[in-house]
Amino acid sequence: MKQVELRKVLMVATFFCLCLFVYLYWKQSSGPVQALVFSYNHIYTPRRNPLPPQWTWLCVNQRCERRQLQQHTPVTSLATCSMLCGSTQLWPQPTGPVSLGSKALLFNHNQLQYDSVASGPAQDLIQDAFAIFNNSVYSLVQNSEYANEKTDIRKFLVKVSVANGDIVKLKFSTDESYKLVLKAHGAEIVANITAKTYFGARHGLETLSQLIWWDEYANNIGGLKVLKGATVQDGPAFPYRGLMVDTARNFMPVESLKRVLVGMSANKLNVFHWHVTDSQSFPMVLPNVPQLAKTGSYSPEETYSPEEVKALVEFARVRGIRVLLEVDTPGHAGNGWTWGPEEGLGELAVCVNERPWSLYCGEPPCGQLNPENPKVYDVLEKIYRDLIELSGENEIFHLGGDEVNLECWAQHLQKTNTLSNYTDLHELWGEFTVKALGRLQHANGGEKVPNVIVWSNKLNKRPYITKFFDKESIIVQSWGASQWTDTPDLIADGYRVLVSHVDAWYLDCGFGRWRETGEAACDPYRPWQTVYNHRPWQQMHLAKKQIIGGEVCLWTEQLDETSLDQRLWPRTAAFAERVWTDPPLDLSTYSIQEDVYTRLSTQRERLAARGLKPESLWPKWCAQNPGMCL
Repeated sequence: MKQVELRKVLMVATFFCLCLFVYLYWKQSSGPVQALVFSYNHIYTPRRNPLPPQWTWLCVNQRCERRQLQQHTPVTSLATCSMLCGSTQLWPQPTGPVSLGSKALLFNHNQLQYDSVASGPAQDLIQDAFAIFNNSVYSLVQNSEYANEKTDIRKFLVKVSVANGDIVKLKFSTDESYKLVLKAHGAEIVANITAKTYFGARHGLETLSQLIWWDEYANNIGGLKVLKGATVQDGPAFPYRGLMVDTARNFMPVESLKRVLVGMSANKLNVFHWHVTDSQSFPMVLPNVPQLAKTGSYSPEETYSPEEVKALVEFARVRGIRVLLEVDTPGHAGNGWTWGPEEGLGELAVCVNERPWSLYCGEPPCGQLNPENPKVYDVLEKIYRDLIELSGENEIFHLGGDEVNLECWAQHLQKTNTLSNYTDLHELWGEFTVKALGRLQHANGGEKVPNVIVWSNKLNKRPYITKFFDKESIIVQSWGASQWTDTPDLIADGYRVLVSHVDAWYLDCGFGRWRETGEAACDPYRPWQTVYNHRPWQQMHLAKKQIIGGEVCLWTEQLDETSLDQRLWPRTAAFAERVWTDPPLDLSTYSIQEDVYTRLSTQRERLAARGLKPESLWPKWCAQNPGMCL
């Protein structure tokens, strides 16, 4: 080929490439936003021959009233009436201004389209959040044929803007606020969500999903509806909104824990405190200390592999939740800790399975770490390193410290003549804690963990607390009854507190005894109203700035995966509004407003649509006749 011809060919090729680049750039920047494609796992049972409606609901004085359907009477479903009449059906209630329209638009999930404005690693998380939002909407669908029917719009566009796309890890200082604006433009409706971080944007998507509902009467076969207009400004009252689940007394499969996280995200809770181990079992396989699970799990199948833990942590992060792993020490450490002598490490734990158990622990079986064995601290450092690696958490760490039995140590130390060195075994407990904190710092690459949580106990009471616990880094999880002096004393001494009062926020109580001897029940049952009405910073006149938040706790002596959902929901949803919104409380009557009942009832239906099995709030007649049961 001649040089002139070659030059012409290269010029043509260059021109073609330039045109292709311009075209692709134009398509990317100005082309229509494409709908994301997801695999749906929703299972519904559509009726092939739907029966004609029996009831209609009318909005009268800001309340839906049920009426027998008569000929020529307009047909309005309860869901549509509830969304358009009276108070908002959002849960938890937003903390900022809310303006909701009084009209609705019919659409189908195929019309949903998405767009995002974010830089950095938040982009991938937003994509995942869109998928979760999409599935939440689709979970409402009760008839697969509805998408073939007419709608009021052609497109439902969801836009998400995140100012700081580099923040993809929750911290106490993370801004979780958002603003949501929903507007109709001709045959389109656009939802704009703006937030400073991904976590706020995720909450905005959750709120948007609550402005969408299934109208069983639409087009005679049902359909999805959304408010025609809405503005919501929102942000949490507390940075720590937690739920603790114990998986040591009874093992909980990973899939059941995922359901817990789904429920948490729907209620804007942000800390899953995983009490992984206890004296009964050690189900988590730790890479650096596999002997713990090998000798302490109920069976090889009832364990959590490192891969499963990391996957669950990521499952939680996308849903705006951080996972706090806890291996309680020095108490509550028995089964799983008996392999020391075989490997030349000596006794790592004492009083393991000791009888009579009532002398050495609060419930069977007993077990407590051996504070005078230096090898114990080597093992603890390995555990801490694994927990930090598996959870990715190094801003907060739960050290445990619950219910140490000094009689157990006294009996053991008598055998070694060490007991004479101590006039008060609280000093030995304090020395153990200081050594454990030092090993935690080593496990964290030499960096001090800024927020270490410990259970309230006798060591963090006067006079010991100021000797062994640093006010700047220690947070005490106060679990005693609200009438006890623990919480006000801790705040008076200048410590930060995480509230988990047993008389309000322990969800395992009220199911009777599970053994014949000793106290084995924390009766009575805590109904959702008790959970909701617990506002200790007001009731006890506490300095709110020292309270990082609250946590409900579920110990599992009397439940497993089959009753997990019912024990948690909707009571944990009631707790969620307390720590997100912190609504006012009337201390003279402790009465709960009608709209709380109706909104919580609606939220329970959402949780059920997402595959959870929450307890019923009341007879269905009460839901169909708002205000009539109060």
